[in-house]
Amino acid sequence: MSADSAMREVVSQAYAQRRDAWESAAVRIKRWLKQQQKGLLKDKDISRLDVDGHRIKDPARTLAKLVEKSADDPELTISTPRDVENHIRDIVGVKVLCKSPRDQKMMFDSLTDPQQLGAFVLVEQKNYVDPPKPSGYRACHVTLQIPSDQGEPVFAEIQVKTRLQDAWGELTHEDMYKPGAAMKPSELHGEFARAMANMLATVDDMADTLTVELSALTNPDLDTGVPTATDDTIEVKVRATGPKYALAVDGDGRQGLIPAFAVRKLSDSKGTIKVNDFISVDDRLRVTVEEDSKGLYYIPMALA
Repeated sequence: MSADSAMREVVSQAYAQRRDAWESAAVRIKRWLKQQQKGLLKDKDISRLDVDGHRIKDPARTLAKLVEKSADDPELTISTPRDVENHIRDIVGVKVLCKSPRDQKMMFDSLTDPQQLGAFVLVEQKNYVDPPKPSGYRACHVTLQIPSDQGEPVFAEIQVKTRLQDAWGELTHEDMYKPGAAMKPSELHGEFARAMANMLATVDDMADTLTVELSALTNPDLDTGVPTATDDTIEVKVRATGPKYALAVDGDGRQGLIPAFAVRKLSDSKGTIKVNDFISVDDRLRVTVEEDSKGLYYIPMALA
């Protein structure tokens, strides 16, 4: 039996013996990640972090990576299923998608904090955001060791990406060029992929800046109190709502923000609220108008 055939047999054994343990570990990780998500965001917009399912690496990909490792290190021995797991520690993969680079950093910091890991063990962490890989690939990777009630612990890799970083992989057909895949990257493909990665990273940074600016505009520090009813009120119709603000339009078509601090005052709630818990699309509200160099605000007199 050739070396490659023997390695293929060991990989087959590993998948036959350990797939159930891998699947179980993946479910446990996703459950834990959702707890992390809730803890980090609390009453904020929970969609900022999305636990985006899991995958078990295709056996052909695992075999291709082992063959590649063996070519680089002739002394490498792969003779048992455990050897396969020890050398390929991303057979189990879970992805977390983030709305912004700030959220990506927040999640990555949490995953690499030993106090947050509980029974899990941090094995390795890699930041491919700053700097990115030569290909343009950007993401944060965390490898954890997960206890298993089906034998040896399971290694799992968590990839933390912004939505645009994840989209880059789809747009460049990244999977087509990985070890064991169908194609080899050309020079043109590499140039295009890097250029696209840089452009998407710029958009990520711009979106992050806009988010910070919007947060500043709807910050409770702007609160001057809920105004009393006067003849200066107008009626507006709500066009969109979200956790931090609602967007409304007046009879002249002017759009303004209804900030969270004004809604919180009317709701008699303490702490952080979600505006869309109190205001819905198509609600009609009486408001006063406040305008400054940064924007137009509608301060509601009462909730619908």
